[in-house]
Formats: sequence, structure tokens, C-alpha cells
Amino acid sequence: MSAKLNAVVLGVVGLASLLVAWTIVIEVGLVSSSSLPYATNVAGKLPQLLTDGDFLRSLGDTMWGWLAALVLSSVAAVVVGVLMSTVSWLTRPATLAVNILRSIPSTALIPVAILIFGLGPQMKISVAVYATFWVVLINTMYGVASTEPMRLDAARSFHWGWLRTHTLVTLPSALPSIVTGIRIASGIALVVVLSAELLGAKSGLGTEMVRYQQSLQIDVVYAMLLITGVIGTVLYTALVRVEKLSMRWVRSV
Repeated sequence: MSAKLNAVVLGVVGLASLLVAWTIVIEVGLVSSSSLPYATNVAGKLPQLLTDGDFLRSLGDTMWGWLAALVLSSVAAVVVGVLMSTVSWLTRPATLAVNILRSIPSTALIPVAILIFGLGPQMKISVAVYATFWVVLINTMYGVASTEPMRLDAARSFHWGWLRTHTLVTLPSALPSIVTGIRIASGIALVVVLSAELLGAKSGLGTEMVRYQQSLQIDVVYAMLLITGVIGTVLYTALVRVEKLSMRWVRSV
């Protein structure tokens, strides 16, 4: 059996096991069906959601917040990470500031973000940027630090300036580590955006979940969670592929 076919079979077995466990938990009374609907009821709500214009708009709003946060934090983190790693007098004081700031839970800043930005998209994007910035920053710094010294020596022998050296040598060498950081940050960004929407926002998938939960349509809430899980899996798989391609490109260079 090929590796791909084996992975598919194992995935199907795992999914089937989950569905069986789901049903058993309800049947034996560990969880009430009013709190955890049957999987068939949840699956039956998927067509309703996927054809609902309000849900699709809310989903689009959440995905836009996720993308904006990931792009902004990645660009800022790569620039700051390269500067911190290559400008010697910045490294020590900046590292201390990073260690202090990244210890603050991003969700604890949601009330502050609401006070500053209100309940608009800027609020959830700003919190997600804060949460993901540190992940990409640290991976960028590790990537820059792992640049092969002979490449830097070659750049110096050509009398390249700081900008050219780090654009053509350091960044390509650090690319796999940077992409790994972005892959990890993508999942964090989605979680934080949804958390901000659940706690306070005008629009988004989280606000739709709250609305359906308050109307006691719990099966719809679980269907939304299922769709979110599928989207997260697709995004993760795509970024893993990008990560592998970046490693091939660096090796070829």
C-alpha cells in the first residue's frame, strides 16, 4: 500500500472512530443531546449554512481579518527580526522588550483593543497581529542566525552593502524558518480572530456563533465549528506545501 493511500485510510479510520465515540458519549448519557447534538444533525445543517448569505458574509469577514492580521504581522516581524539580528546595538535591548511583551496573553488585550478601536474589524485584526507577530519574529531571528557564514563572507568579499547582503543572502537563507513561523502563526491568527469576535465584535463568524447559541440552535453552532475546522485544515495543508517548496528553493540556491 502506497504512503498516500495509507494516510487516506488512516484518516478515514480516525474520522469514523471520532463519529462512533461522539455517538457513544450521547447514548450513554455522558453529555446531553441538547448540549452535544448527534453528528447527523450537525451534518444536516451544513447545506443550510453554505447557502446562507449572512453566514457566508460573516465567514468572509473572519477570513479577511485572518488574512490582514497574518500579512501585517509577518511583514512587520520579518523586518524587525532582520534588524534585531543584524544590528548589534539593537539586539540585547530589543530582545528584552520582546520577552516581556510576548508574555502578555493576546486575549487579555481584547478589552483594551475594544476601547481603542471599538467593535470594528480593526479591533480583532490588531489583537491577532499582536498574537502572531512574536511567533514570526522569533522564527525570523533563528533563521537569520542560522545563515551560513561563508555566504556572508562571500558578500563581504564583493563589497556588498548591508541592504544588499541581507536581501540577497540572509533573507533567502532564513526563508524556511520564516515560512515555518508564518504557518504556526496562521493557526494562532484564526483562533484569536474568532476569540475576539466571540467576546465582542460587530461581524464575523464568532458573532454568528453567539447569535445561534443564544437562540439555542446548538446544532448550527457545531456545524460552524466543523466548517472552521475544515478551513483551518486546508490553510495548514497549503502552508505546509509552501514551507516544503521554500526549502527546496533554498537548497537549489
